[in-house]
Amino acid sequence: MRPTRDRILDAAAELFARHGFDATPVDAIAARAGLTVGALYRHFDAKGALLLDVVRHALTSLPIARHMRGDRGRAELLPQMVALYIAPESRRLRRLVIELHTAARRNAGVARLFREFSGRMARDTRLRLEAGRRDGLLRPTEDADLIARLLMVLIAGLAHVDTLYPTLPANPAWRDLVMRNVATFIGIPAETAMLTSSTD
Repeated sequence: MRPTRDRILDAAAELFARHGFDATPVDAIAARAGLTVGALYRHFDAKGALLLDVVRHALTSLPIARHMRGDRGRAELLPQMVALYIAPESRRLRRLVIELHTAARRNAGVARLFREFSGRMARDTRLRLEAGRRDGLLRPTEDADLIARLLMVLIAGLAHVDTLYPTLPANPAWRDLVMRNVATFIGIPAETAMLTSSTD
């Protein structure tokens, strides 16, 4: 049998993506996971924390995430990571990110957790950019901290692609455009960016 925490995350991801955060009661998540509400609360102290963990789990499950782990994760892979995020098969992840944004607007606790998570992601990205610059893989363009924050905002905005332009995720030209622009603003040299955009 799968670990309890994984069952909870899977059940919550499915229900949050299908019905939304506000319309998904904790007892429905527990029932879907085959647990009592009390058992669910032994793993997650609040529904907002569960939503954040669902999104975190979905992000770290992207295939390229294994290359981004550790102290020296490869910053030059950021364009590919963004490309996987906007891929058709990442639709549920994008829906979950929108739910997280909505919940953060309405719930101060979720907003605090989301800001902390985003801050950690931006710091991690900044460190990767700085390491890439030191290693000569990236050319400095702008302040690494501001670029990292811009990347977080870009990813948040890209979550809305299915609502605004539902056919774009399946368009290879869209994927290439996003990758080229991410490569440019993080400082990947143009000759390297062309190679990076063609490798998966």
